Amino acid sequence: VANLTGGEVESIGPAAATSTIAGGDAGTGDGQRPPTGHGIQPALLERLQASTVQVRGLDCRAAQFGTGFVVGSDLIATGAHVVAGIKAPIVRVYGTDVPTRVVAFDPVSDLALLRPADDLGLPQALALGQTEAGSVGAVLAHDDDGGPVVLPVLVQRLIRATGEDIYGIPAGGRDALELSARIHSGHSGAPVVDGEGTVVGVLFSRLRGGGSVAYAVQSNELVALIEGLSAGARPAGPCR
Repeated sequence: VANLTGGEVESIGPAAATSTIAGGDAGTGDGQRPPTGHGIQPALLERLQASTVQVRGLDCRAAQFGTGFVVGSDLIATGAHVVAGIKAPIVRVYGTDVPTRVVAFDPVSDLALLRPADDLGLPQALALGQTEAGSVGAVLAHDDDGGPVVLPVLVQRLIRATGEDIYGIPAGGRDALELSARIHSGHSGAPVVDGEGTVVGVLFSRLRGGGSVAYAVQSNELVALIEGLSAGARPAGPCR
């Protein structure tokens, strides 16, 4: 695992704050190009996409859009900066807009967990696991208009991202992945899956001016958030 410094990155969502990847070589956009394919079988891909949702809210200065995915019978994971300041994030499940409440919010790892207000019977939860450099897979995201997109991705390396949390406050950091993928606004919170459909990361940023260089939180950070989940809700932090 390499520690990186320098290299300004930008979160991939509206009004996104900047964060820093720590180490001497933060990536300059000169890495390998994204792969042309993801290697996921069509039937598996269809099932995986069914377990992703668009997440949105209107409580802050601008509309916020992101992506989330099912991680439990009543839990959806997304990025903390996607729901920051949002009282009741809306997700679209089975073609219906559903209000949720934030039950876990970590501005350091940039992860959040949502629970639908009603018991809908969410789609199948996605499995979480680890990966290694050189692995090829896909980012399963939703664009701002809600449409699903599948983006081939290459894991460049495993890193420790340090510097600041989503509010610009100095923080201890998070285990992360440096990726080659052509990601865009609205993709924050999307699962990064390997060729077997296992979620290995959660997308949170891209390198400013870095072409196809992107970053995801490693799945072990999400596992820790789920395992530490309490019975009550934890409101999302303030708008950024």
